[in-house]
Amino acid sequence: MKVTTEKGFREKIRAACRGVGTYREEFESMIYRLAELYVRREATKEEFRKSGGKAIIKQVNKGGNSYAAKNPLLVEIDSVDKTILEMERELGLTPQAIRKINESALGKKPQAEDDPLTLALGELKLYKTG
Repeated sequence: MKVTTEKGFREKIRAACRGVGTYREEFESMIYRLAELYVRREATKEEFRKSGGKAIIKQVNKGGNSYAAKNPLLVEIDSVDKTILEMERELGLTPQAIRKINESALGKKPQAEDDPLTLALGELKLYKTG
């Protein structure tokens, strides 16, 4: 079932935050704003689809001349998507944010020797024959 309401999005965002261990009650106002943005994006996407879904549309300037321009609905979707990504980052819901959280929790940056392949190769014993 597709989430389409602010309440549904808030629940989904909270669940995602809890899943990665970043949920805090203090973040509720940001969760509310992020849910509003998801609803706005979905409404704009629907309007874009209903308008024909064309990325480039004909516009008319004040002089009556027509020209090709990026669809304003697509511009709005792009803008909202950027804001959503920034807020998801703040809530720790992107791979980069999760990596930063894990690194700070561990208190160190990943080292080459932490790589599973390096560990496996380090355990290999090479024997000379002959």
